[in-house]
Amino acid sequence: MKPIKIVVVFFLFFTLGCASMTDSDQRISRKSADSPENVLTPVDYSQFGRPPIPVKILLLIPSEFERFEHVSNYEGSSLRHRLGRDAELEMRDAFGIEFAKVEVWPVRSETRATEMLSPRDSENTHVRAYDYVAIPKFLRVDSTEGNEKYGFEIDLQVEFNAKNGSSITVKGHGESMIGKYAQSTPEKGANLTLQYAISALLDGIEKRRNLFVR
Repeated sequence: MKPIKIVVVFFLFFTLGCASMTDSDQRISRKSADSPENVLTPVDYSQFGRPPIPVKILLLIPSEFERFEHVSNYEGSSLRHRLGRDAELEMRDAFGIEFAKVEVWPVRSETRATEMLSPRDSENTHVRAYDYVAIPKFLRVDSTEGNEKYGFEIDLQVEFNAKNGSSITVKGHGESMIGKYAQSTPEKGANLTLQYAISALLDGIEKRRNLFVR
């Protein structure tokens, strides 16, 4: 009996060890930009029994959001990150998963997007065909360099304006830290951080799901 017990104990330790390694690998791959195949995708909550939120969303993309750029310093050189266009594409995909119907309109400015919410505006009739008008903006983008690491932080905000005049504001924060290795680039760090911020937005929307469907 003793040899059998030893084998069983060894097997249990081996199984737990493998499970711990797998969990650790998942956490590392999610937070590391060093892996070229590491691509994040928006969480599809329907796989957890959560169907798309049954509302129609009009996503207005102001020109200053679409053209938003961040300039960072990396090893003595200036790098230009065109985050606005990437954010728009990520948001299109993410909102397409989260809401029952999404339409995207470009607008010349954030000011113009806000004007369209007024009943006196010529575009308001078209806008009111949707349950919510969503207006995104970059709140903050920071990058740091030091100690053989390159860091990035992005804060996004989306304001959802309802027909009745009420609004829901959702914010998303993303950050990443990459090492200065051959397979890592600041561009990867910026894109990964942006995806984290979009994912955080979806989490914030999910937490407020009852506010959208009341």
